[in-house]
Amino acid sequence: MNIYYGLDSFSKLPKRTVITVGSFDGLHRGHIKVLQRLRAVSKSCSSENCVITFDPHPRVLLNDIKENFLLSTLQEKMYLLETNGSVDNILAIPFDKSFSQISSTDFIESVILRNVSPGAIIVGYDTHFGKNRMGDITLLKFILEKHKTKIEIVEPEMSDGQVVSSSLIRKYIRFGEVTAANELLGYKYFLQGHVVRGEGRGAILGFPTANIEFTDRMKILPQNGVYAVSVFYDNKEYRGMMNIGKRPTFEESLSMEVHIIDFNDNLYNKMLKISFIKRLRDEVRFESPSELVEQLKKDKEEIKNLKEALWH
Repeated sequence: MNIYYGLDSFSKLPKRTVITVGSFDGLHRGHIKVLQRLRAVSKSCSSENCVITFDPHPRVLLNDIKENFLLSTLQEKMYLLETNGSVDNILAIPFDKSFSQISSTDFIESVILRNVSPGAIIVGYDTHFGKNRMGDITLLKFILEKHKTKIEIVEPEMSDGQVVSSSLIRKYIRFGEVTAANELLGYKYFLQGHVVRGEGRGAILGFPTANIEFTDRMKILPQNGVYAVSVFYDNKEYRGMMNIGKRPTFEESLSMEVHIIDFNDNLYNKMLKISFIKRLRDEVRFESPSELVEQLKKDKEEIKNLKEALWH
């Protein structure tokens, strides 16, 4: 898979490349449906294909969002696209104020068609593009028919009567409903971060924890609470329980800490990947550390008894 960055990279794509365009935040099941058609059409045309995306996510720039919005960083999106195996090329277009002012027609005619001469364009049913997202499927069809370029519209992926979308998944995660979010993503929602020094209180209580400083504040944090998680370190997967919140028993500020079950190595300054499996409970203020320990024992036991299907 080739990865390109910047408008000048259009010249590196072969002519007649089959393309799709979008933000693809989270690369969920609806996006995968588009990628499957992208691969099928490009194979039928004996052509390469390309995903054209944007950096940063347009809404981050246009709405001046500072944190807690993305399902995937650009690097994570690249990783997810590569492991999917359907994509030959990725082109990330820098999305800035100037680019945001390009009209819908100019985006298709001057940016896409003039530079790539695509063999076909594959898009989702709700595609919008150009300044103020004024471009839609109707306009896209009109322009492409004029240029005799094939277009294919991919219908939405449905789950329990709802359209699978990044906005719905963001809502689930913000409310802590990570199991529902994972079902729509097609994989476990994850965060990555370094282990930093904490107070060491967990070890004193018999539940040593790794305090996590996440690497990208733009990613959505699940609602405060206690979660069953998978922890990936040194190419191995461990089960654990994670607390996101203010540790009300000790009246401290926001923290993110994970207890890895049956694990004793020193993880200070190591990078961990945390995948969320299930929300166990809200944060609770206990009257004493001993009451907290009893609850942590119950949490640990619940994690050990979770159905295997949830972990895979």
